[in-house]
Amino acid sequence: MPKRRFILTLAVCLAATCLAPSLGETARTKRAFPRLPKPDFSAQTEYPVVSVVDGDTITVREGQKTVTVRLVGVDTPETVHPSKEPGYYSKEASLFATNLLRGESVYLVEDPNGDKIDRYGRKLAYVYRVPDGLFVNAEIVRQGYGQAYLQFPFSYSRQFKALEDLARSAQKGLWAGRPEAEAPPAVVPAPPASVDKAEDPIVYVTRTGACYHRASCGSLSRSKIPMQLSEAKKRYRPCSRCNPP
Repeated sequence: MPKRRFILTLAVCLAATCLAPSLGETARTKRAFPRLPKPDFSAQTEYPVVSVVDGDTITVREGQKTVTVRLVGVDTPETVHPSKEPGYYSKEASLFATNLLRGESVYLVEDPNGDKIDRYGRKLAYVYRVPDGLFVNAEIVRQGYGQAYLQFPFSYSRQFKALEDLARSAQKGLWAGRPEAEAPPAVVPAPPASVDKAEDPIVYVTRTGACYHRASCGSLSRSKIPMQLSEAKKRYRPCSRCNPP
């Protein structure tokens, strides 16, 4: 074999050997990346973004009024709080969300299995950017500017947790170069308190209501979701109609 052809062949083999692990790693990463369904936006309303409050909260224009929207499933470091200093990486998270949404309009999609309004009166929604359909909630977690917020159940909790794990392993955003001791604690549901069942009976809530009820209450005609009284008291007020405990 001529010397020149031998050198060329050797170079190709070495390149293939060096690239093989990278290609394999790419394939594994692609397999690990969670799939998130993309809604049909043809019947969705577009809402102009008025401002970005912080990494997980925005305001939008709805007709003649401004509505505050809390992004479902994502929790970013606190930027605006009356009694706390801004959290680690809070400014970066807020700037990231601002860069994604400045001058844009969004689609707001409610979680069919979750609450519509939080205890602060903010609209809870999945936010998709117009016109490319970027899933903003997921993108914030994927890029490491927030973590999956698992305190309350939502439809994509498994996918969001997988996105957080990928961002952690890649040391993206708030996970980059930060000592493990300083890393923010994972947001997981608190274990149920050990309470006597007689003292913590089952009450019922609806998908959209703000009250908890007795099983016989007429307000439960459309939906009836069982819940421990101790948990219901944290998120709902007692119904004045059936007067639950």
